Parts: sequence; structure tokens; C-alpha cells
Amino acid sequence: MTLYRRSLLLAAVALTAGSLLSACSDDTAAIGTDIMPGGDSISLSTAQIVLPSRTVESGALLANSPASYLGALTDPEVGAQTRMDFLTQFHVPDNFVLPAQDRMIKDATSGLVVADSCDLRIYLDDFQGDSLAVMKLRLSELSASHTLEEDKAYYTDLNPADFVSTASSALNKSVTYSVKDLSRPDKETTGTTYYRQIVVKLPVAYGSKILQHYYATPGDFTNAYRFIHNVCPGFYIEHAGGTGSVVKSTMMGLNVYFRYHTTTTAGNDTIVDGMQRFGATQEVMQTTRTGTVFAPQAKQTLLDDATSTYVKSPASLLTEVTLPVNETFSGSHVQDSLMQASVIIRKYDQSRDDALKAPEYLLLVKKGNLKSFFEKNQLPDSRSSYLSTQLTATAPYYRFANIARLMKDLRYERDAAAGVISTDTEAQREAKRTAWESKNPDWNVVYLVPVAPTYTTTTNVYGVSSKVLQTVRHDFSISSVRLEGGTSGSNGLKLNLVYGIYHR
Repeated sequence: MTLYRRSLLLAAVALTAGSLLSACSDDTAAIGTDIMPGGDSISLSTAQIVLPSRTVESGALLANSPASYLGALTDPEVGAQTRMDFLTQFHVPDNFVLPAQDRMIKDATSGLVVADSCDLRIYLDDFQGDSLAVMKLRLSELSASHTLEEDKAYYTDLNPADFVSTASSALNKSVTYSVKDLSRPDKETTGTTYYRQIVVKLPVAYGSKILQHYYATPGDFTNAYRFIHNVCPGFYIEHAGGTGSVVKSTMMGLNVYFRYHTTTTAGNDTIVDGMQRFGATQEVMQTTRTGTVFAPQAKQTLLDDATSTYVKSPASLLTEVTLPVNETFSGSHVQDSLMQASVIIRKYDQSRDDALKAPEYLLLVKKGNLKSFFEKNQLPDSRSSYLSTQLTATAPYYRFANIARLMKDLRYERDAAAGVISTDTEAQREAKRTAWESKNPDWNVVYLVPVAPTYTTTTNVYGVSSKVLQTVRHDFSISSVRLEGGTSGSNGLKLNLVYGIYHR
């Protein structure tokens, strides 16, 4: 096909894009025949096919996340309680240095450098639930001999006992907290200038140990690896009691406070306060652990629902969709070119005022690629994975504008793996396909997964700003949505198709 003819075909498809969602039957129409050269013509055919879908359990999810979650919350729809906690390490700032040892305040008896105090601060980006709910956490020091390693994939069902130190000297501390700081007046904790935080006061001796290690072996503070393996392996922050709130944190600080000698501008000796913060950042590991306990039979009720499907995070309930590849390329469309395949997935209104929020984005990904997508930090490629449009109040649905490439790839991959060749008869092709599909039942199955994409904003030379997708990771916020679909047929999802036929 010439470039001119291809352009006309694409233009014709674009003109019909607005009518895709209302297409309900197989309908063919000639378009643009009066402008085609030499008797050439293009016709477009639209069709709609039902997509079978169901709710499935995905199992544990990749736990590496830039955000950490802590607390417990009950799903009011089904009575399921989700608890969340995390393991975290700490990063050494670049070009790390403390004041000269001879300037530091020391213990009068031992002569060793001592800290004034030490604490861990969990800064809260957001929370779900009741800000007044009284919660309890337990802090446990991790083991230096068995640490979280960057080159390993950890999942949300990891066992913290494998990483918590069993030494008698290991640090352990429990505190109660609430999202709203009731120890301070409202005028101090209301507004944007107050950063909500959970403060865990640690023994002074722990801060002194870190300072003393620095002056004895400064090389252990040159990078995060040496710091984690030789100084501070990190902590397990465990949900230890209470229900009603879950907090989200992307910033934590292990703070050591000390005093040291210095001189004023006039040259006089003085003692000043100092503080060193070791941050929990994306340069080190933060691993979320989750667990959800459903009320009796509640989970099975969701899995057995044939009139709708569910996505619940981090309870690992996902929607599974079977793509009708055979139906798409059969019958009158065997020789047609699939130009567009779009699907809109509408959500049902939540039945209760206190129902959980729905996830903002869904990722459509091949079932067999679910783990590798996240473990390899991949981005949607519009071939084997797609990111939905954002769910909003004005657009209460998830839209995948065009998965035609995936549909065609699945067809080609199936035929190649089944050994289909051009000289086969139609009966031979079908026999090979049927035999291969029976051994590979999930070949055309995709998952809908709640995700949290991150974007950066760039501006071109003309001053026009645009968002650039940087990462797509599991959304661990507690969310739930009921979607149209199921296996009953009447409520099934609809795949809207546009075919192009070129005539000479």
C-alpha cells in the first residue's frame, strides 16, 4: 500500500473513533470513495464482542515500593481486615562527615563520644481511616548478618522473622500513636505548615553507638551498603495493635542529636547542638508486608460473582479478562485488518458512604508477564501492557483506547508456537491451534492490576508542558472497586472493534 493510501486509511479510522463506544453490531460502510484515486476504496467494519471476566486471587505482590504503609483497616463491604507494616533501611548522605572527634562532647568517665538523644521519625504523606484511632507499632532492629538485598525480589508475604535480629542486645520498642497529634493544640496541627509524624524515641545509647562507630571506623559511612551491613541494618516497623487507620510514608529519618564545640564569629568558644539524619530513601530497601483476613465465605462470594468483578488492594483480588482472539479474527473478518480494539470498564457506585476508594489507575498486563513487569521495573509498552486512563468523578470508568496490537500479537504468537504454516489447510490450522491452546489455557488471559504511576513534568522550548511516565508500581493503598463484567453474559465487558478493508 502506498504512503498516500495508508494515510487515507488512517484518516478514515480517526473519523470513526468517536462512534466506537456505541457500536453494537457488525456493520460495514464505504468511506471516502469519492476521493480515492483510480477506483481504490476503503471500507470500515465495526463489531462488538463480549469479554468474559472474573475475580481471581493473584497471591503475594512485589513488595518493593517508594512508600511504606502501617496500620490496619476494615473493608466495610465484606468485613475483611487488612493490616500493613514494613521493613526499612537507611541511607548515608553523600560526602558524609561529622565534626572532628576532639570537638565532640564526650562522656566524662569513658571519654567516648556520646549522643544527646536519638529518635526515628515517620513522616506521614497521607492516611486512610480515622485520624483519632489509637494504634500501636513495634520497632525491631534488623539483623546485620541477614539483610534485605537490592538484587532480590521480595513479596508482600515475606516473613519478617527471617530478617529481625535475635541478639539479646537488639533494639525493640513499642509506642502508641494516632494520625492526629492530640498532645498539641489544633492551631498548631492544622494547616500545611505542620508535618504529621510518628516519633519513636530510641535509647540514647543507640545514638552514641552510631557516633562511636563513625570515629572508630569512618569507612563504614562511605556508602549505604557498608552502613547497612556494619552499622545500622534497619528496622521492622510492625503493626502491633489497633484498627481504624493506615498511614502512608515516603520519608523517614533516623536522627542522632549531639553537641560539639565551635567558635563564634568573635572567636569565643561555645557549645552548639548538632543533628545527623539518616533517611529512608529510594536508594535503599523499603519492603511492605500485607495481610488480609476475610469474614467467613466473604472472599468466596466475590470469587463466585458471575455478574461483576472486583479489584481490591492490597488484598490481591484482581480482575482476570479472557481476550476473544479467535472470535476477533474469524468469520467475515478473517481477511480484514484490525485497526482498533477499545474497551471501557465502568465501575459500580459504592453501596456505602464509608466504602473504600477505588484505585485511580489499572494496568492491563498479560497474566504470564505480571511478575516480570514489576520485577524489571517496566513501563506499559502498548503491546503486552497498557495503562488505563485515570478514574475520576466525571469519568467513572477505566478506558483502554486501543489494544489491537496485543490482540494481533497473541494471534501470531499462538500460530507460531502451534506450528501453523501458510500451506496448511484450514482444518489443519484449527487442529494445531486447538491442540496448543489446550496445553496453554492462559495464552489469551490478562489481569487488571491497581497501580500507582509516577510522572515528571517537562517543558519544551515553546513553553508547552507535558507529563512523562517514569514508573509504574503496585498501588498498596487500601482500595476497592466493583466493575461491570463477569461470566453471565448480560453484564459482560464489551470489546469494540474497527476493521479496515482495502479494495482495489
